[in-house]
Amino acid sequence: MTTIKSCVSTCRHCRYYTPEGQRGGTCQLLNVSVKSGWKACSLYVRSFEASCEDLVSAK
Repeated sequence: MTTIKSCVSTCRHCRYYTPEGQRGGTCQLLNVSVKSGWKACSLYVRSFEASCEDLVSAK
């Protein structure tokens, strides 16, 4: 079994990224236009990562 690295290195893998057009999109968190291939900022959250609220409510 292989382990997949869950590193978010580009905006297109971030929860806040919304695609628009062919190569770009919008960061919903910062409300700015971004390119899908740009390096993700330090505020990124993985698309399929449980949120803090989900983890707290599961306890």
